[in-house]
Amino acid sequence: MAHVANAGVRWRSSLIVMSTLSVLLPFKDAAATLDRAIASIIAQSHSNWQLLLIDNASSDAGRAIAAAWARRDHRIRLIEEPRIGIAHALNIGLIHADTPFIARMDADDEADPDRLAQQFAYLDAHPEIGVLGTRTRFASTVAQHSGMRAFVEWQNALLSPHDHYVKRFVDAPLAHPTVMFRRELIDLHGRYDTGPLPEDHELWLRWMHQGVRFAKLPQALLTWHDHSDRLSRTNTNYSTDAFFRTKVRWLALWLKRVLQDRPLIIAGTSRLCQGRAAMLADHGITIHGFTDVSGRQAPGHAFIPHDRLPPPGEVFIVSFISQRGTGDRIAAYLAGRGMVEGVDHILAA
Repeated sequence: MAHVANAGVRWRSSLIVMSTLSVLLPFKDAAATLDRAIASIIAQSHSNWQLLLIDNASSDAGRAIAAAWARRDHRIRLIEEPRIGIAHALNIGLIHADTPFIARMDADDEADPDRLAQQFAYLDAHPEIGVLGTRTRFASTVAQHSGMRAFVEWQNALLSPHDHYVKRFVDAPLAHPTVMFRRELIDLHGRYDTGPLPEDHELWLRWMHQGVRFAKLPQALLTWHDHSDRLSRTNTNYSTDAFFRTKVRWLALWLKRVLQDRPLIIAGTSRLCQGRAAMLADHGITIHGFTDVSGRQAPGHAFIPHDRLPPPGEVFIVSFISQRGTGDRIAAYLAGRGMVEGVDHILAA
């Protein structure tokens, strides 16, 4: 299993081929913040880029702002995508991007001046890495933002390819507007899915399933602005149900690869955990039993007390327990029993 977790593709040094990159910045009704976002790309210390501004059916002054920037700087192009949806906008941007590296940017965020330079240099020096993010600086105008702040702190703690790989079924392990990736990944593994789902997380899961390695720079090189109108707060594509429906498909495909006839045990017997286990079973995965520290059982299934779990190598455990912090405690407990995350168990809360 360690081979699967560390699988990857060696990539050519792109500096030899071409030294430019494309920044995809989709926008819709973002007149209040678009100028700031574009200015942060103009200010980059790495200046050999093209900025693709993709108007996704804006009804405010955003298009005029973008057009004015495009007239002033030959590196900036304005593209229109009338089909509403960020995945549609990003896909049309990918069609127009003709550089070996692609970077993402959102219309309400700010990139630090050295962001592109540091990511470009890292990817050229690490051909085994396909996707590179950065840590983010969190700023919010929402009164109740403790959950989003905790999520950003969780993301910022994941740096290595192993971290991103084993935590991919918990949530999106890196912030979409921070990423830079290799253009050939699109040709190899496909563009963004335009269905009713979180397009970034689905892309990461699909690419990781194909062995693409992800990493994150330890510097916070983007300010991630949280506000009440942000898509992740308003669009049903980013609901808890949408995320889990997306995760369970790729989790099932991965389990078919790694179980190798080992029985599958679900950690968590709450109604929510049982419902998620049923969704996994709908994808063809046999559930052999449940375990839980509470002693509560799942009707119709075998129950294995947590302190009587078989030794490493005999079973595989998927945890669906979603309380904040519980997943890490479960991982620590299983590690104490000699079980390796990604090999003997995985968190999928």
